[in-house]
Amino acid sequence: MNRISHHKTHGYNDGFNKGFHSGYKDGYSRGRHMGISQFRNVFEGTSIIIPTYNQLPYLKECIESIAQYTDTPYELIIIDNASDDGTAEFLKSSPRLRFRINEENLGFAGAVNQGLMMAKGTTLMILNNDSVVTTNWLSNLLVCLHSDPQFGIVGPVTNYISGDQLIHVSYHDIAEMQQFSKSYNHSNTHSWTVTERLTGFCMLIRREDFYRLGFFDEGFEIGNCEDDDYGLRARLLGMQLIIAKDTFIHHYGSVSMKTLNSRFEQVYANNLTFYSSKWEDPHEMLSLQWQRSLNRDMKLRTVDMYPTCVFVTGADSVIYWIENGIRHPIHGAVGIQAVRVSQVDLRCWALGDPMAAEEAVGRLRTVYFPSTESWEQEGKLIKHKNGSVYQYKGNRLQRFMNRLVLAAWRLDFYEPLLVNEHEIQQYGEEIPIISPPVIKADNI
Repeated sequence: MNRISHHKTHGYNDGFNKGFHSGYKDGYSRGRHMGISQFRNVFEGTSIIIPTYNQLPYLKECIESIAQYTDTPYELIIIDNASDDGTAEFLKSSPRLRFRINEENLGFAGAVNQGLMMAKGTTLMILNNDSVVTTNWLSNLLVCLHSDPQFGIVGPVTNYISGDQLIHVSYHDIAEMQQFSKSYNHSNTHSWTVTERLTGFCMLIRREDFYRLGFFDEGFEIGNCEDDDYGLRARLLGMQLIIAKDTFIHHYGSVSMKTLNSRFEQVYANNLTFYSSKWEDPHEMLSLQWQRSLNRDMKLRTVDMYPTCVFVTGADSVIYWIENGIRHPIHGAVGIQAVRVSQVDLRCWALGDPMAAEEAVGRLRTVYFPSTESWEQEGKLIKHKNGSVYQYKGNRLQRFMNRLVLAAWRLDFYEPLLVNEHEIQQYGEEIPIISPPVIKADNI
């Protein structure tokens, strides 16, 4: 190639890349606003969301297996966490894929949340990039999911995982694996098992249950424990986690996490600490009377486990005052930091009339500052002698799971009213108040 041709080629490539990058950012920005406004426009099918970080050969194999072995309507959404192995170029050259290319690694939770925001299916599938799907995999899982309204999240069995989804296999290569799964994957209601834990390598959920449950918690670094957190939140809402033992898919196992090398142990330790501080004793909350007595037809939402009389904000930066299950948009500056919640959670509160900032701040002072009035007033904080803090909400008492939950809702610097044990006990056990998931992206 002569020098002139070389410069022409270089200039063409440079111009193409700059044009694509500019157009991509502009298209994503417009798509973001359209996605927020048209969030509930769906299609009858499954959105398969695959977060990926490097490991392009595994991603390609996963996509190829989906194309070959999926016989129900689906869309494929790939979220790339700033890979540097050619993944971005592959996605740009694949016209049938929907994708998002991140400029930094947002971790598993952050990538999944972006995919959930983009998803249009009536069911939502989260799938690891190092999975190879099989005959009847999705149709079997869908049959299981839709067989019982209490089935909240469904996952298959596999060859490489921790927990009860692991089964012993004897195949030696992918061809043998596909033969094995062809004989294995026959829908069987007797093979569906309720479990306490599902791993996030393959999780199927209804869209309406996602609206109740919300997004993953982005407070978990890179990966690990966010799936345990999500499953626990689902169980607190009365959803069941189900292992569909009639469905097998292959899992190479932790290929992206293994690239962390020496950092893996630190990341895992950090996430365990975050999980423990967030929940302290989750098994206690799942064993309380309120949980055991949940009506089968009762559709709890995550916002039912949020406090009342708080300031929140969503993706559009509008500040709302939450009270009696209604969100009031605030006009003017309140001078108080609002708690960031997701668009899904925000829409669970009915939209009320606008409220002036002065009125909202006055309402907050009335609720949280001491007075001689009865503590049986919406939003009042009270404290048991053992240190437990409750909020009077909707004519009942809801207990904050721990002090960190109070801090998460910016309520830890208000002094609760101390009341006697008899006054608390007359209300019985109620739904707890939990922390909102950490949301970092500006479009979730």
